[in-house]
Amino acid sequence: MQESRKIYTLSDLGRSLRSVIEKNYTTGYWIKAEIAKLNYYPRSGHCYPELVDKTGSTINAQMRAILWGADYNRLNKAFIKVTSSPLEEGMQILFLATLSFHPVHGLSLQIRDIEPAFTLGEMAMEKTRVVDQLKKEGIFDKNKTLPLALLPKRIAVISVETSKGYQDFLKIFKEKAGKYAIWHYLFPSVLQGDKAAEGLISQLRIIRKITARFDMVAIIRGGGGDIGLNCYDDYGLAREIAMFPLPVITGIGHSTNETVAEMVAWSNKITPTDVAYFVIEKFEQYRQRVETAAKTLSAKGTHFLSQENQKLGYYQNTLGRELQYYLENEKSRLGRQSNSLVQSVRQQYSAEKRKLEDVVAALGAVPLKTLFKEQCLLDNHHLRLEGAVKSLHSSRYNQLEKLADKMELLDPDHVLARGYSITLLNGNSIRDASQLKDGDVIETRLQKGVVGSVVKK
Repeated sequence: MQESRKIYTLSDLGRSLRSVIEKNYTTGYWIKAEIAKLNYYPRSGHCYPELVDKTGSTINAQMRAILWGADYNRLNKAFIKVTSSPLEEGMQILFLATLSFHPVHGLSLQIRDIEPAFTLGEMAMEKTRVVDQLKKEGIFDKNKTLPLALLPKRIAVISVETSKGYQDFLKIFKEKAGKYAIWHYLFPSVLQGDKAAEGLISQLRIIRKITARFDMVAIIRGGGGDIGLNCYDDYGLAREIAMFPLPVITGIGHSTNETVAEMVAWSNKITPTDVAYFVIEKFEQYRQRVETAAKTLSAKGTHFLSQENQKLGYYQNTLGRELQYYLENEKSRLGRQSNSLVQSVRQQYSAEKRKLEDVVAALGAVPLKTLFKEQCLLDNHHLRLEGAVKSLHSSRYNQLEKLADKMELLDPDHVLARGYSITLLNGNSIRDASQLKDGDVIETRLQKGVVGSVVKK
């Protein structure tokens, strides 16, 4: 070991750094940085933010700061009053800090003051950038162009089950919508803070998979006032709402500057109660339209029936007069036709009577010679017909006699008498020897007697 080498302890180095910093950094400094992590401890009230300076996603510097409980409480209230949002991770802040160095705890920035206007400006610029980006992509008004169901009775609600806004929403539905078939399903999500945008996007993507089951989406939040709304200016959330395939209606409980999410939504109704009334109003308007249509239809029907009754009365009177006139005309015409018919029948009768008398006179004048001639012709035809019948009868009788002789000759008994016989097998006559086989019992009939035989060959 070299004797001339100077050796320092770690404490010596720490004290030296502390002395240098205390001598050179004697005043406070306004510093711009992003809160990477807030590190707030509710029990002690202290906050230990981790601050970063980034270019895009590249971290150029990173330091730990200190906000003692009293300072954090004071500065956070002032910040909320101006920006309507508490200090959150991801925010750009401009703060006044003093530098200190402790040999054990190291370098730290103790935050003395925060300029809310700077953050507000940063938030406004970020909001403008998001709006410009959505318009550049051509999707800023896309959700607004979607048609809303005539009666939106199936509602996907994104909220917190225990939130006052959701309870108000349910109360209105129970009081006003009992007579309508309105159904909703809750998709729970954090609605404010640095995790809200992520939670809302996640639930919207779940609903996107089952859009056929719903008519609209309602994002409702209440009880938080205007605090913690900067998450609704998030580009990812705004884009998800703008591109959503169902109409999205927001009611996140504030009436000041409109967030980007509310701008791109199908409609913004400020409070959850307004959203509930909006849905019920759709049903009320439809009911009123139906009732108005029913009354109009009834009035028009009554007016139409009255007009038709008047027409019917007019037609009835007119028809009665026309029918009476028609009946009188027909009665008169029938009388004329009846008289004409009687006269015509009488004339026809007289004419036919004269014709009949002429025929009778003509028949009386036929000579008796003609009658005798016709009688002679008739007698001649009778004699010729009688002779022809007798000749036909004799011819047919001779034919029958010949057939009878032939039948007698063909009688089996006469055949057997001439020395012939008949051979039978099972009662059937045998005409060919091939019909028989060895062992068959056959029967031979003679003129006198029957012989039984067994075939051997």
